[in-house]
Amino acid sequence: GCIRLGAGETRIAHFLTDAFTDLHLQHPQVTCNLFTGNADIVEEKLSHGLIDFGLFIDPFDASGFESIALPEIDQVGIITKSDSPWSRYKTITPDIIADMPLLVSSRRTTHSFDFESWSGGTLKQEDLNIVGSFDLIGNASLLIKGGLTNAMAMSGLYQQQDKDITYVPLEPARYLSCVVAWKKYQLLSRASEAFLKCLKKQVDEYKKANP
Repeated sequence: GCIRLGAGETRIAHFLTDAFTDLHLQHPQVTCNLFTGNADIVEEKLSHGLIDFGLFIDPFDASGFESIALPEIDQVGIITKSDSPWSRYKTITPDIIADMPLLVSSRRTTHSFDFESWSGGTLKQEDLNIVGSFDLIGNASLLIKGGLTNAMAMSGLYQQQDKDITYVPLEPARYLSCVVAWKKYQLLSRASEAFLKCLKKQVDEYKKANP
């Protein structure tokens, strides 16, 4: 069989890939189809049965799905050109971000980041200097490298290894968690059942190693 996986851009997606690696070592004929997109697109594909499992960065309403909360968290920050004025900061505070040209997530169902809550009520998304929106940071990073703008991003993404891009965390620090979801009341294939078993194993092993 083929395991169809959808996920947003986060290093926490290693739970999906590690689970598939474990499954494939046991059953070499099982293949995977990896899809990367923002939460809106992944949820739509999951709801229509076009993928088997979706990984979602919070906030995500999992009430309409079966789900597993992943035990790892990811830090939110800004990626900026390495020689930009903002690259000199050790952290990005609400007053700094208010003056930055910024790309934000194109996610529609829920905002991927609550600026008002983070800033203690002093900053709303409509107060920001929004240059545009993006669904995947890969192409957006080209605008950042060109010096036009900056972007909200999770820590540890491979694009941040580029010497022309710098990641700066937010202050107050903000962390987001993830869940893996699948359709309720859906009979899972044998391959999907085996994948889910491997995923739960990965989660249990992580919890034991990080009590």
